[in-house]
Amino acid sequence: MDYEKLLDFIVDSKRKGYASNNEKGSKSFKNAHESFNQSGNFTYRDLWYGTVTFSGMETVMENENPVWGMVYSGGMLDENGNTQRTYAFLKKSLYLVDREAPYRGPKSFSDGIFTYHNEYSGEFDYFMGYESIENETGIIYELHYSGGSIIE
Repeated sequence: MDYEKLLDFIVDSKRKGYASNNEKGSKSFKNAHESFNQSGNFTYRDLWYGTVTFSGMETVMENENPVWGMVYSGGMLDENGNTQRTYAFLKKSLYLVDREAPYRGPKSFSDGIFTYHNEYSGEFDYFMGYESIENETGIIYELHYSGGSIIE
């Protein structure tokens, strides 16, 4: 497998997915949200349930075989009428994903009243992490994630 192409594909898929409002209801899974991307032999699917709080899974297939994945769960801790604004900021943060750590967003990003934090450990083949968003009142959103290579 060409890891450089895989990394590029994952970053491209994440930017074209939820971060760019490219999501829709799933045709295959009732009440699920989904984003999808395909390029060459690679296919990416991000499938999640819920909105204010949610749980989901990203999977990358190469020639219809699973090669990489990530699971995640989290959401708003304190809505206070900021859910839409918080998730709009989250999408900006997630769009900044890079090849060095193609899991979620950057280590830190601020815009207006919001600050995004992303802490992770491990490598591309096996990793785990925690992201949060805070405003002037404290942490209002958090998410835990883990994943890595899939070997059959």
